[in-house]
Amino acid sequence: MQVSEVLHEYTKELMHRKTSPSNMMKHYSVVRTILNYMGDISHERVNRVSVREYMNNRRVKPQTASREMAVLRAALHFCSDEELIDWKPFKFDVVKAKPRERFLSQEEIASLLSNCNGHLKLWTMIALSTAARSGAILGLKCDRVNFNDNIIDFSDVYVEGRQKPRSVIRMPEQLRPHLECAVSKSVSGYVIEKNGQPLTSIYKEFKSAGARAGLQDVSPHTLRHTCAVHMVKNGVPIYEVSKYLGHESVQTTETHYAKFAPDFMQKSSAIGSMLIQE
Repeated sequence: MQVSEVLHEYTKELMHRKTSPSNMMKHYSVVRTILNYMGDISHERVNRVSVREYMNNRRVKPQTASREMAVLRAALHFCSDEELIDWKPFKFDVVKAKPRERFLSQEEIASLLSNCNGHLKLWTMIALSTAARSGAILGLKCDRVNFNDNIIDFSDVYVEGRQKPRSVIRMPEQLRPHLECAVSKSVSGYVIEKNGQPLTSIYKEFKSAGARAGLQDVSPHTLRHTCAVHMVKNGVPIYEVSKYLGHESVQTTETHYAKFAPDFMQKSSAIGSMLIQE
């Protein structure tokens, strides 16, 4: 079976799983790239050598090429499990992206907000104050905002297929009037809308606002990271931050954010200092 056929079978499976439209768009983009490089070769020729050649020939960041090969690996595993091909699994080279360290200061936040208007400003305020992911914010329906109990429920039981965990949080007090205004004016039933229609992406508009604010190396996800960092810096317990972020494991939160806590390794550092005291 050719690689193109392997990817086709896997794509059909993802559609059967009712994978979200946004994730399917990303998948199609990766598939097109792989097809350009190795779509016409047999699955039997996919080995460590061909994978490394692919990653070396792709003029992108190593982690990007690695993510693309992860799709091919998943497709091969699927076809093998379904007995569509006879394939001997091998370990793909994995290149992970460096942890995101960029977060915004209060001054940068003020500059960013001053360069946003309308639906983009509302989206930005929600992102900064709730740490929700971009897709969760864009998919937030008005009936998931509970003003009586001050709850925002980013989960959506109607979304089928695999998705990252979404949180249920207490509504930030300063955000409430903006949500009340948006919900009262909503035409589509979604909190974030443009010309009465929900949005599927905010990326380009956000990047333009970031450029106007003079901010370097920022993306929509930067706001989620910013919210989490400021929470930990201000003494919010890691467990609570983890629930706010919707992480499935507190350990994940600790790995990324414990170092920002005011008392991070305070006692250890004090002992280290004592040992070299003159």
